Amino acid sequence: MEAVMISVLGLFALGIICWEAWRERVRASKRIPAEWQAALGRIANEQELGHYRHARQGILQACRRIEHHQDSARLAKHLHVRLAGLLARDPIYTEVVRTIRSACAEEPAVSEVVLCLTLGDYLVEDIRQCMAIAESFGQIRRRDAGADSLVIPRPTPSM
Repeated sequence: MEAVMISVLGLFALGIICWEAWRERVRASKRIPAEWQAALGRIANEQELGHYRHARQGILQACRRIEHHQDSARLAKHLHVRLAGLLARDPIYTEVVRTIRSACAEEPAVSEVVLCLTLGDYLVEDIRQCMAIAESFGQIRRRDAGADSLVIPRPTPSM
């Protein structure tokens, strides 16, 4: 009888240890790694200082890092949401995406040259940077058509 009680007590203790280890693993998977927290903090600081081009460059690098490193899907989605929140504060990015969508309301695609001429108040470097980010987020896709590149909006962004 004592052997059965000790065995049951041992199994109960083992069950508690396994349950705690599983809980800690779940908690760890929900946290963002420190390197990503630092990167997001740097991007946010750049935006607060008004250095939107540097912030967009950081966002583009983060998107490429997510694509190449294939972090967990949950972490990648969470990082995309955080990066999208930072992009919402960027005046040029929102204007570029809005212009692409409105230009493609009548045509299925818009020429990159026409887009740059339409957004004449902004530098071509900024416009191309915004298009690269939008392509990383799945909002648009680009297709080469001879000497020019066509920009095609996607109806629903995929992340």
